[in-house]
Amino acid sequence: MKAWRRCAVLAAAFSLCLLGSAQEVKQIYSFKGGVKINPGVDITKKELAVVSQPGRFFTQSWTFVYYTDDGAGGYIQFSIMRLYTLKQIAAHHTHFTPEGKMIYRKEILSPKDLKWDEKEPRLMFGSSGWSGYYPEFRVTVPLEGLETYLTFNCETPPWRPGQGPVHYGSPDGDWYDLIVFIPLARISGTIRVEGKERRVTGWGYADHNTQTVWFNTQVEHLYALRSFSGQAANAWAVQFLDYHSPAEFGNQRVSWIVVIKDGKMVYATDRFELQASNWSKEPRRGREYPQEVRVSVKDPEFKLEGVIRGIRLLDVLDVRDQVPGWLEPLASRLIKQPAFIRQKAEFNWKINYQGREETVPVNGILEYTIVEKE
Repeated sequence: MKAWRRCAVLAAAFSLCLLGSAQEVKQIYSFKGGVKINPGVDITKKELAVVSQPGRFFTQSWTFVYYTDDGAGGYIQFSIMRLYTLKQIAAHHTHFTPEGKMIYRKEILSPKDLKWDEKEPRLMFGSSGWSGYYPEFRVTVPLEGLETYLTFNCETPPWRPGQGPVHYGSPDGDWYDLIVFIPLARISGTIRVEGKERRVTGWGYADHNTQTVWFNTQVEHLYALRSFSGQAANAWAVQFLDYHSPAEFGNQRVSWIVVIKDGKMVYATDRFELQASNWSKEPRRGREYPQEVRVSVKDPEFKLEGVIRGIRLLDVLDVRDQVPGWLEPLASRLIKQPAFIRQKAEFNWKINYQGREETVPVNGILEYTIVEKE
């Protein structure tokens, strides 16, 4: 073979090697021990503590979701985010009334306004915060025009998917972790919306998230559901999170689903099918979101199937809406963080458990989160 041909062949081979290397899919190391009812580790107050973590990025949040018996509901989140030496804490509350009106309030605070007492425990962001531990938590969010005081009486003990965090790229790479410290609770309290106070009862859920992995690296889009049957007797609740990773991680899913009956967790797995359909566009920036999501579990010991139907768009929370208008063109290029699209959902679960098949009407909140591509 002539020298130039040998060079051409070697160059082509080298190019193919580079191409193969560039297309190599990175690994995700999912929840240690797998997703099951009993993860095999104790969950204590320490898992809910404010912690510090070295590195360029770290965030932690405590999220409370509630759905009231009169058809209202909302998300309350306390978040801490650090990027290098910059640190921000914030309290967010998105509430929708029984009539479907959405009210959103937030308070951005200095890190000096954060107070953590691990004895009770109690976390305060200025005048907002949460306190208590299983079986009772109290949430106080007295934001202007949306003052909220709720008690979460836990029906189910704390739970976590697996025994440790999910790692990205390597077994000790950047990570994401989650504690579901309230899988299901009865809630009660008062909500004052623009001067009008209502006493409320209903159902609730809460989790605590910590992570060093950047949002863009972790997820391209995700689905989340908190659903409740709303019955005092024969009460069912189904909660899930379903993360879809970017192409560099092969669009792998990091998922879990838990099923609760009468306050007892009866099933948990990371093996379920999810298919979104009936796509629509939200009005602000025209992002597409699914109005229907079919979910099914096909286990010989437990079967579940339902088409989650979003009946009303409640909230589109976009990180870019938090920056001044003159900065938005630049922010839209640099800030590739999630936009949270939430819908009120009403549908039926078909459940086969212990040889008995039931059709269970449920209400809840369906969340679709999208991380915009470059």
